[in-house]
Amino acid sequence: MSRHQTPLKQKRSDGRIEYVVGRTRSGKTTYVRQQTASDRSVLVWDGKAEWGSQWGYKVVTSPHALLPFVLPDAAPARVAYRVPVTRENFATFCTLAWVYARGRDRAVIIVEELADVTTASKAPVGWGEIVRKSGGMGTRVYALTQRPQEVDKTVQGNAAIFHCGMMSDSMDAKYVALRLLNTDVKRVEALGPLEFIERDVRTGTTRTGKVNPKSRR
Repeated sequence: MSRHQTPLKQKRSDGRIEYVVGRTRSGKTTYVRQQTASDRSVLVWDGKAEWGSQWGYKVVTSPHALLPFVLPDAAPARVAYRVPVTRENFATFCTLAWVYARGRDRAVIIVEELADVTTASKAPVGWGEIVRKSGGMGTRVYALTQRPQEVDKTVQGNAAIFHCGMMSDSMDAKYVALRLLNTDVKRVEALGPLEFIERDVRTGTTRTGKVNPKSRR
């Protein structure tokens, strides 16, 4: 067995899903970059073409090019998968991301703008498998979207942390306040650029803050 591989029967670290929502330029991507700055094994669905070499990522543009990075014996790497944003391509990504999650401890999977590749009904098969099972593999999943109303409820139901920034309108703010944060709508409507409210489902605690765009962590 390769030194990079973690046996499936070996105890894994605790994983979690972070659901990161907010309008354009609310700080979603910056926040996730900072949270994952020290991680060595990161795989990104780069639907927005924002995870490049300037952030230490290798950009790959086909399943064939991605495959060597996700196999269990692959060395740790930070990889951005940049292909046309279609549900078919996302399904392929999820298939490979599941291999990636199963083959290593402390893996990170990031999905940009989830609403582009899923719907408000049941999660697509491959994505649903990652969402329901990857936590037990020690994987951290960051699911980002501008409009959570348009995203599958599987990720919402399995999220450990809801990180919510400034929303586009009052309807979005109401959804976030009532469905994700369990807080007053006015608190969400009052959020400014880069400000956030975050609820940890595991502890029941809520915190507020502001993303520092210049911070690397």
